[in-house]
Amino acid sequence: MTTAAPQSSILARTAAQGATGAGEFGLPGPTPGEVTSPAFPGLGERAEAFVAWGSAAGSFAARASRSSGSPIALDLTDVGLTRDTLGPLLAGLLRGAGSPDLRAVIAISLPPELCGETFEGALSTERACWRARELAIGLTNARGGQLTPELFACRAREAASGAGLGIRVTEAGSLARAGFGGITAIGRGSAQPPVLVELWYAGPDGPGDAPPPNAVALAGKGVTFDSGGLSLKPPTAMYSMHTDCAGAAVVLAALTELRELGAEVPVYAALPLVENLPGPNAVRPGDVVTTRSGVGLEIVDTDFEGRVVLADAIAVLAEAAPRAIVSLATLTYQISVALGPEIAGLFARDAQLGERLERAADGAGEALWQMPWATRYAPQLRSSAPGAELRNHPLSDTGRAITAALFLGEFAPREIPFAHIDFAGPAVRSTPDGPAATGYGVRTLLELLLSWR
Repeated sequence: MTTAAPQSSILARTAAQGATGAGEFGLPGPTPGEVTSPAFPGLGERAEAFVAWGSAAGSFAARASRSSGSPIALDLTDVGLTRDTLGPLLAGLLRGAGSPDLRAVIAISLPPELCGETFEGALSTERACWRARELAIGLTNARGGQLTPELFACRAREAASGAGLGIRVTEAGSLARAGFGGITAIGRGSAQPPVLVELWYAGPDGPGDAPPPNAVALAGKGVTFDSGGLSLKPPTAMYSMHTDCAGAAVVLAALTELRELGAEVPVYAALPLVENLPGPNAVRPGDVVTTRSGVGLEIVDTDFEGRVVLADAIAVLAEAAPRAIVSLATLTYQISVALGPEIAGLFARDAQLGERLERAADGAGEALWQMPWATRYAPQLRSSAPGAELRNHPLSDTGRAITAALFLGEFAPREIPFAHIDFAGPAVRSTPDGPAATGYGVRTLLELLLSWR
């Protein structure tokens, strides 16, 4: 499938001998006809490798196409592509090219069995994923003054109206009356009031007036700026904290493409949106607040705010009796210490749900590693403060990513499968120009929801 006559070629060849294969890919040099041949591992069947290679090739092709004025040929007839890896490769090419109009940049040649409807269907799907990822990146990269909780809620309304989603926005005064004590407590230090956004997808016939029953439920942390509150962060740690809303951004973005992609499963999401600032009304270390579920919660450290607002979000999702709850958050520094900057941690209380998420991440080409659901550490979360049952800090310097997940699990009833993804590492990458959102998680969520029957 070649759609234009190129001035230069990207030559591709691989032994396709699995993740450790010895294939090579030739990339064209800066002038037409000049080819360099850096060695690449054979891609095998790993979706993550196809996304990475596609991103590099797409970036190169975009630059070369701008120079030559015509699309660059990409010969993929003999690189071991399959139906399962075509999507991840196209995802990478779109990402690298930086545009959904892939044909303007690259003229692709494919094996005959992947041409026609197979290719067009995969490209349409990956364009939808690309749009969702770009939305998540834009929301996460917006600075604190550009995307307050109320402005985030406005963006959610706009997105919902064009995507066939139901939406309910609960603002500060109503939050307190409805018992959302966690969200209210964290947000009260800021002049920008907290907001809870609930979104739902009920299928192609429209959203209806209320969240659908038996949905897959998603909670996304939406701290639009995190100073740490009265437990103030140092300035160097605070600079990137406009990105602490990545969980909410990814969840919202994934939902916007469910109708386009024909998702069959109903979905219900809750996004607690707050600024965590040390204003005169800020919650104090040692204060006890009552969460939506009625649990008394001691705030030991105001910089452990994400789990507090997610507790209310998970509780309201649980009231709808969903088939499962998954939370996503840039929650702990310790998950990055454990897994580095490119791998997210998965904490699954339910083994089957954990397996679903692992398969989804593998198909999406996003690195996800299952961590232990170690209930032996749960006693660290018990509080002896008057009126409190739990505390938001384990009073231990180790195992904090685990205890954070265990804490969230306290607000999901035992009969509901629950899992948590802590993606503090891969959600944002460090660049010479500062933090940059990656959109990690969008493809995993879409893979999860599109495969759920």
